[in-house]
Amino acid sequence: MTNTFMIQIENEMQGIGTRLKELHYSAPSYSIHKLIDDFYNSFSNFEDALMENSQALWGFIQPGDLNPKLPEAMEFETLLEDIRTMLISIKKEADDNMFWSGIVNLVDDFFTEVNKYIYLIEIAKHQAKKED
Repeated sequence: MTNTFMIQIENEMQGIGTRLKELHYSAPSYSIHKLIDDFYNSFSNFEDALMENSQALWGFIQPGDLNPKLPEAMEFETLLEDIRTMLISIKKEADDNMFWSGIVNLVDDFFTEVNKYIYLIEIAKHQAKKED
């Protein structure tokens, strides 16, 4: 792939996927476990669509091109905030270039999904406190 920015994004996304699985396996309650699992599925679908669009524009990713980067975030909420920051960086990179339209549309849709999960994790944590 000729777009090094999108290779960097995929490296970050691979690391995020790993961290999501770690958080999923170590969730403190079933509701949070399920929430992270559901988000992981949405994230995986987004990642796949984003990279397929990227490859249509800039060529294929080849074996050895990726070097996953684990995020520093160790909590689901923080990771979601970091994902929002990554989405913003994609939109900034795209700027007003219409060539990026499909990617920008995917990012906009997923931004809404991330915000939904930020809301849902707060509800799950609030409910867990009530049960304690």
